[in-house]
Amino acid sequence: MTLRRRLLRELAYLVILGTPVALFFLVAMPRSNAVRLLKSLTPVRVDHTAFNQVESLADRYGGYAACVGDNCLFQFQNEWLHRLHLAPRTEFTVMLQRAGSPGDPGGGTVGAIDMAMLVSADPGGDGGSPGGAIASALVFDRGQVDADGPGAAYQASITFEADGRPERTVVMLTPGATARQRTRARAFAMGCLTRLGGCKTSHDLLPSVWQGVHRIQSVGLLPFNNSLTAALTSAAMPLAPVTPLAPLVTN
Repeated sequence: MTLRRRLLRELAYLVILGTPVALFFLVAMPRSNAVRLLKSLTPVRVDHTAFNQVESLADRYGGYAACVGDNCLFQFQNEWLHRLHLAPRTEFTVMLQRAGSPGDPGGGTVGAIDMAMLVSADPGGDGGSPGGAIASALVFDRGQVDADGPGAAYQASITFEADGRPERTVVMLTPGATARQRTRARAFAMGCLTRLGGCKTSHDLLPSVWQGVHRIQSVGLLPFNNSLTAALTSAAMPLAPVTPLAPLVTN
């Protein structure tokens, strides 16, 4: 066998063996980095954490993160599974907003933390569907919200489709939320970024919010006053025309 043919054969073996390994890492990296980010954000608190800590954190995530002005955005997608038509587009996004100004001590504080996981259909897929959100879960951590009462620090609501499928989960937090409530609200199912076929409902995206539910009751939509919240909400999940929300009463 000539040297050239042997080199070509060995190169073919490398391609055959190396492609699945490379694809595995390409698929797994967004999930791995998203899990790492959530762990890094555990001590980050609205109205307490210095914003320059968030900016330093963003520097460690390369192309997954960017800080512009008073906002830092982290975004992770199942790009390769979606490209290979093995799952619908799924993305996990975290946006942190500065309170104060960059000239303040610590560069100001963290004024808001928005987290969202969205599963969306491609336009024209599934028999010519118009695209849009399949399922979504959002968490808004604020210094204050327009709500009173003992449950104002933690409010979780679920939107159901006409067929009973839970399409959207929304959680509102304030600094008064307990550590347990905060942990529950941030426990996104990162496996959705690597699952073949993808996740189908908001329960799949944020199952921890459903734990300890005693009662479901239809109510109206909660208002979002913050402009960043409204922007992230509209970008992450188009609002359905008329869909009841179900507040979760938890332990």
